[in-house]
Amino acid sequence: MTVRIECTENEDVDWNKRLLGTQLGTIYQSKEMKINSKSQGFIPKFLKFYDENDNIIGQLLYSEKKRFSKRKITKQILNRVIKSKILCQWSNGPIIFDKSYHNEIFTTLGEFLIKKKYVVSGTEHPFASCKINEFKNKLKFIPWSTFIIDLQIPKDEIYNKIEKHNGRKNIERSIKRNVEVEEINEKSLFDYYELYVEMQKQAGKPNDYKTFDTLLNWWKLFRPIGYSGFLAKRNNIPIGGLLFSFFNGHIIEGGVVRSEIDRELKLYSQDYIKWKIIEWGIENKKHYYNFAGFNPDPQSEKESGILKYKKKWGGKQYDYWLMKS
Repeated sequence: MTVRIECTENEDVDWNKRLLGTQLGTIYQSKEMKINSKSQGFIPKFLKFYDENDNIIGQLLYSEKKRFSKRKITKQILNRVIKSKILCQWSNGPIIFDKSYHNEIFTTLGEFLIKKKYVVSGTEHPFASCKINEFKNKLKFIPWSTFIIDLQIPKDEIYNKIEKHNGRKNIERSIKRNVEVEEINEKSLFDYYELYVEMQKQAGKPNDYKTFDTLLNWWKLFRPIGYSGFLAKRNNIPIGGLLFSFFNGHIIEGGVVRSEIDRELKLYSQDYIKWKIIEWGIENKKHYYNFAGFNPDPQSEKESGILKYKKKWGGKQYDYWLMKS
């Protein structure tokens, strides 16, 4: 079967509509992500895959960015050592609408990326179940995994699947220690931002948002298509927060913030926040809660801790690929 690929810098009018018609659509493949890409200095690219009858059978949003300085001397030296000088990255793609073209789409994509001489970093959607053949010879495929909770099963069943001592007990401890959790709005988003800035400062890391307006603009952009967050407080003092997307009914967490007070007093705000998001997802008829990726073969104590923490929530493990050049 022949697959044709088309690459543009702008989406067509039905880009999001096609995403919403498949189980694989997430916020990371939405057309709105192009604005975020541009704000970070990337150039968004919209790929569409066509079959021999010109039907759209797949699509992928990725971003590219030059890796090196514009100074001529630097470029000349680096070009001698490294042939590829353009980064290419994406998350949760490609989105395949006709599974019978699975291998052909990945092979065509691989040939396209190699021809462009990109430095590639992409992740497959956890539900995609890609079987690698010829494409594997063109890029490195690294096993990755996530845990996903099906929010369409009864709440009591979901709760009982959470580990008793490291999960349910922590939620109960948080409640007994007078932690309260509320959904974030534009006003309380600043409380989240202040927690983030302080957390980064304590860790000796930069403020990736630069200013509050950067975060606020992100919020305003994605809120209409599925974006929210929860904030934990004790005695009306913010102690933790978590942002998440829910485009297409698929909750994906990100943006964890935690205060020193939460750690010192063992308030377990993150556990309580996660449970409140699960409850929110059930009440609002969302489909899945995705705990984001982890290394299924941990190479450090930190990676082992991440795996253990995500596993305790009782979700089903889904394996997928990280794709790199």
